[in-house]
Amino acid sequence: MDKSILKENRIHGSSLFPLGTYKMVCQQGDKILDCHWHEEWEFLLVKEGCAVFQIETSYYELHAGQAIFINGSNIHAGHPLNHLPCTYYALVFDPLFLCSHGFDILQVNFIDPLVKRQLILPEFISGQEEWEKKIINRLLTIFTICSEVPHGYELAVKAELLMILCEFIQNKNMQKVEKNISASYKSGQMKKIIHYIHTNYNKKISIKNLSEVVGLSEGHFCRFFKQIMRQTPIEYINAYRVHIATRMIKETDRKILEVALSVGFDNLSYFYSVFKKHTHCTPLEYRKTKR
Repeated sequence: MDKSILKENRIHGSSLFPLGTYKMVCQQGDKILDCHWHEEWEFLLVKEGCAVFQIETSYYELHAGQAIFINGSNIHAGHPLNHLPCTYYALVFDPLFLCSHGFDILQVNFIDPLVKRQLILPEFISGQEEWEKKIINRLLTIFTICSEVPHGYELAVKAELLMILCEFIQNKNMQKVEKNISASYKSGQMKKIIHYIHTNYNKKISIKNLSEVVGLSEGHFCRFFKQIMRQTPIEYINAYRVHIATRMIKETDRKILEVALSVGFDNLSYFYSVFKKHTHCTPLEYRKTKR
């Protein structure tokens, strides 16, 4: 499989400090997070509201004060929960940032098994247990440090990350990696499908087109897609097209008809119907409220 499929090309931090923090404010009707993947590790922490986050084939409903950990190369996405608003923080960093530059017990016993994916961290941090609360607080501390950028903040951030790792280890929450060929295959197939949709959303896309991408019959493909994504292929395509349309409507003065055609809708009335279903307002109302 082409490893470039859905891979995020964004650079987080710099070569000397490969870490980035982001605050995302999603209003009612906004898209939470497009499907993508990257080599870096990532923590997502919901600050306000709620949302559903997907990691590979697993789904987690997160509320304020809860977080997830996303291992490198895992495809992930975020979806609104009951169309409610959500504010979340993202911490993305290269796991090599935690490595020692020499051969020591920290590297051998704790860092290497994670970097080499012999062990993995749990994905869901509910914030219920005491150790989970400590991790949530340390993540919040990192976001504060990166926002204020005091002298020596790089040291403080790395120290907090190592302490987060320590919390996982001390509470025996490291998990052995079990090779799951089926899950890996499904993930690879979904990367191909979503890449095709994201590349061709402005054209006519049929179920036949999509099923041929992964070599399945149309019926098998539809069942496979809904099992993984919890929606039909057409629902996903329409949602992605509306997501692109909202950007155009908010950031340009293009006519609504032109926007509809440019994202793959050939019927203006249908575009209005789908747009309102996802945003709870018409395209013109959206343009007025988002500017």
